[in-house]
Amino acid sequence: MVRRHSWLAVLAIASTAALISYGAAADPIISVGTPITNNADVPSYLTDGSYLFGMTVPPLIPPDDFLLPVDISGASNLQFWQFTLTFDPAVVQEVDPGDGTSGIYGAEFTPGDLNSLSFILGGFPFNAFGEVDTVAGEYPSLLTGPSGAGALAYILFQFIPGQEENKPNFSIQGTTVVQGAPEPATLALVLAGLAVLGGRRLAKRARRN
Repeated sequence: MVRRHSWLAVLAIASTAALISYGAAADPIISVGTPITNNADVPSYLTDGSYLFGMTVPPLIPPDDFLLPVDISGASNLQFWQFTLTFDPAVVQEVDPGDGTSGIYGAEFTPGDLNSLSFILGGFPFNAFGEVDTVAGEYPSLLTGPSGAGALAYILFQFIPGQEENKPNFSIQGTTVVQGAPEPATLALVLAGLAVLGGRRLAKRARRN
C-alpha cells in the first residue's frame, strides 16, 4: 500500500511533467517590470472597485510604497504561469493589506482589456525569507490565451524606512508556463499539483519558524 506522502510526491511529479509537456513549445521570459510609485499610474480597475469582489490597491504613499509589475515576453496562447519572486528583505517587504489578496493582484495582459485579466491562483509571501513563493495565475475568460508581451501580476511592496535609495535586488525564479489549451484532465492535474506543492512549502516554512 502506497503511503499518503508517497502519493503526494507522485502527484507533484506528474503535475510538473504535465506542465513541462505543455510549456515546452516555446521559451517565454518572465521578468520584473518597472515599479509603479504614482497612484495615478495604478491601473484603474485596481482603484475603482471593478477588480474581484471590489478589492482595491491601498493608496501608495511615496516614497515608501510601490506596486511591482511582473511581465512576460514571447508568450503564445498563454494559459497558465507560475513564478517565485525573491528580494532583499533588509530593503523591502511585501505588503499584505489583509483583504484576501495577499498583496498580489491580477494584471491585464492587454491594458484596458478586462478580458485579458489574469486570475490569481496562488502566492505565498515570506518576508523573513525574502520571497513571494509560487505566484500562479491563469486566463479563465479566454478561449485563446494572450500572446506577445504583457503584465502577469502586480505585487505590493514597501521600502523599509531609510532604505529607499537601496536596491531591492528583485529576481524571478522557478518559472513555469503553460501555452496552448490543455485538456481538462491535464489542467485538473496541474492545479492539484500546485495545491500540493504550495501546501508542502507552507509546511516547510512553518517547521523552519
